[in-house]
Amino acid sequence: MNKKIYFIKEEDLKNLREIAKKFKELMNEKKEADKKIEELNDKYLRTLAEFDNYRKRVEKEKRDILKYGNENLILQLIPFDEIFDSVLKQIDKTQSVEVIKKGLELLKKEFEKFLEGLGVKKIVAKGEKFNPDFHEATEVIETDDFEDGIIIEEDKSGYIYNERVIRPSMVKVAKRKKSNNVEDKSTSKG
Repeated sequence: MNKKIYFIKEEDLKNLREIAKKFKELMNEKKEADKKIEELNDKYLRTLAEFDNYRKRVEKEKRDILKYGNENLILQLIPFDEIFDSVLKQIDKTQSVEVIKKGLELLKKEFEKFLEGLGVKKIVAKGEKFNPDFHEATEVIETDDFEDGIIIEEDKSGYIYNERVIRPSMVKVAKRKKSNNVEDKSTSKG
């Protein structure tokens, strides 16, 4: 048996050991990095699943809001139906216009309370100075009974919802009659 014996320089052996040590360190770092990547991937997948669940929950809530969002409004409107029924029954029982008028006044009063509860306010118009932010002129009436620009009649009420005009008042506005100064002067001379 002829065995060959190889001699390695001590320096090469030392370099080989250092390379093996570095290789081992790099393999450990790779294992740590792989573990970290796996943890981050798991975290990513969980976050993705949580977000998907969140999105589905929000979509369901939106559908429910659209489906049931008017429930409170409907509950507030039901008393008006009851008042209408009551007024109609009173009309059948009596021919007194006064009873019917009281029923309608009650209905109007309740409806105004309902609108106020929703944040809707009626624009005050009659007797006020015309303001294009709140009023829309349907007619200008020449008169000496009112100053220029005073609203003398309201055709349709205007409304404000949460400090924003949602419908302006339709109004008739006063304009002073033009005085006939020429006639006044000619009649005063003669």
